[in-house]
Amino acid sequence: MPSDKWKSALAAVTLFAINAWVTIWLFRTPFTAHMGSIEGAYIGLARYITGHFRELNWFPLWYGGIPYPDSYPPLLHFIDAAVSAAAHISPGLAYHAVVATVYALGPVSLYWAARRLGAGRAAAFTGSLLYSVLSPSCWLVRDIRADSGGWFGPRRLIDLVPYGEGPHLTSLLFFALAVGALHLALEKRRPHLYLAAALALACVVLSNWIGAFALAVAVGCYLLAGWDRTRWARWLAAAAIGCYAYALAMPWATPSTIQTIRINAPKLVDWHFTAPEGLLWAVMAAGLLLLAWILRQWRVEPRMRFSLMFLWGMAVVTLGAYWLNIKMIPQPERYHLEMDMAFWLSVIMASEPLTARLRLPSWPAFRKYGWVAVALACLPVAVHQHRLARNLEKSIDITTTAEYRISHWLGEQMPGQRVYAPGSVGFWMNAFSDTPILSGGFDNGIRNQLLWGVNFQINAGDQLETTLAWLKALGCDAIVGGDPGTGEVYHPYAHPEKLHSLHELWRDGPEVIYAAPRARPSLAHVLRPGDLVREAPLAHDVKPLEPFLTALDDPSLPVAAFRWRNSSAAIISADLRPDLLLYVQVSWDQGWNARVNGQPRKTWADPLGQMVVEPRCSGPCTVELVWDGGAEMRVARILSPAALAIGLLWIVWSVVIKIPKRK
Repeated sequence: MPSDKWKSALAAVTLFAINAWVTIWLFRTPFTAHMGSIEGAYIGLARYITGHFRELNWFPLWYGGIPYPDSYPPLLHFIDAAVSAAAHISPGLAYHAVVATVYALGPVSLYWAARRLGAGRAAAFTGSLLYSVLSPSCWLVRDIRADSGGWFGPRRLIDLVPYGEGPHLTSLLFFALAVGALHLALEKRRPHLYLAAALALACVVLSNWIGAFALAVAVGCYLLAGWDRTRWARWLAAAAIGCYAYALAMPWATPSTIQTIRINAPKLVDWHFTAPEGLLWAVMAAGLLLLAWILRQWRVEPRMRFSLMFLWGMAVVTLGAYWLNIKMIPQPERYHLEMDMAFWLSVIMASEPLTARLRLPSWPAFRKYGWVAVALACLPVAVHQHRLARNLEKSIDITTTAEYRISHWLGEQMPGQRVYAPGSVGFWMNAFSDTPILSGGFDNGIRNQLLWGVNFQINAGDQLETTLAWLKALGCDAIVGGDPGTGEVYHPYAHPEKLHSLHELWRDGPEVIYAAPRARPSLAHVLRPGDLVREAPLAHDVKPLEPFLTALDDPSLPVAAFRWRNSSAAIISADLRPDLLLYVQVSWDQGWNARVNGQPRKTWADPLGQMVVEPRCSGPCTVELVWDGGAEMRVARILSPAALAIGLLWIVWSVVIKIPKRK
């Protein structure tokens, strides 16, 4: 046994070392040249956590404000923030060091999962090593091959660095651990294994929604594989573990957050469910059932049934999008990483039974020494990827970028004032400042659905009056320009010249920030009931907004002072009459509560998706706004720690009752 453990440890260390060597530069790189990467938003979230760890309820920096769970599944950002604080390094360096570690641990987790499922050490190591350096998606899809630099390109690294898929790779790391832990729990039926499996499942969900969907498919395939005769008991146990895992994760994956993502994900990529998508879903489901039946008739081992069915599911999703241009779900192209993992897991599971069936006389020798030959064969590919990684991960002076200079100036000169920042500037804004922006880094989390049309109109429209109307209605004090010469990556403005007549607040070469004129630069305004917008206008037609916009500047109405007390609470002060309302340019949510002198006051959403408060007071009045998440969040905050405590107590009790009583 000690010898076996040392061999497994050596295999794991070897896999980690090879992958860490491929991407060694990322461990010491704060910022790369890939400013179009979404990783800027993740670095910004980690930076925000370090400064607001006790206030992670409402997130006021994106989309006019959203619940913090809607900003992104938080696990990776919490790890980055913890590393940044503990090591006293920048959030950018912490992010890259963490995701480089995740990259290196990915094949290790696959090796561990394969071993737990019953694969031999040689097969698990060989398959995990091949997974480290070879991507079947490069062989099967021309676009992926071209994007990766050829047949032997570092696909996982391309996804990680230029595209910022750190959370996705993190979910894959925990995905393999979850599959292995779930199998152990269902086989051995021990309390600590149940808890470990639930924690691993929760970590997948708390890392990335793409990984969460893949995990659901994998668990379904695992159960269909038919591991024993009492499979209904296994199904029930798996369901119980899944429910327990959701209880642990619920504060960061509430039902309303899931519903928000369900609504927004199709809009993000203009996805619609049509007949071809339905047909492909039917093909996928029929294929899974047929595979389960055929493989069972052939008496194929359950572990191989599982891996082949999971490969089928991920291949249909991915290749259906690339080969047939049929998208079963939003962003199906991203599942090529899961398809690659499923392919090599299938290779691992098939290698030993196949060679045993073929009765190859050399197999025992290969099982003992062949991994050395495979490692040597993979070495040239690893060297090739190491050289490509050096250019991909080259560090830059971030202070020279447009994203940094714009964000830094706004943070210094306009602290706390909301701005409109397009493209990559929006991605990186909160990596360098706490400037609120009307856009954000995770469009799946938008609560105010009006913003989809507004942001499109500001970017694509050619009418300055329309742009200014929306900026005023939504509480913006500035807009970042986007002329063709700017260093911003995406250039989203179709007509950047429409902004040229505005007053320039700051310019540095082609980079410019314009003022968005507002007579009263506050997020709170005193209005009469008749001043409110009656119905949500179309984004290109702001005429219905005119009475409302005029009222925002009406000198006959009192001025309202708005101040954030913390990220989830604000104070509004104004001289009011009972017939007046407070209009707050913050996205409304059922978790908002308003009080005057400790007494609750009514709040509701106007047609623009922002908050209206009925203070019902005379003279100088102070209104306190607090976001507590409502009943849903209160239940989640009780359920999650209670579930963890119950699990730990169950483990302790199971140990205690096994201790023999003394006579």
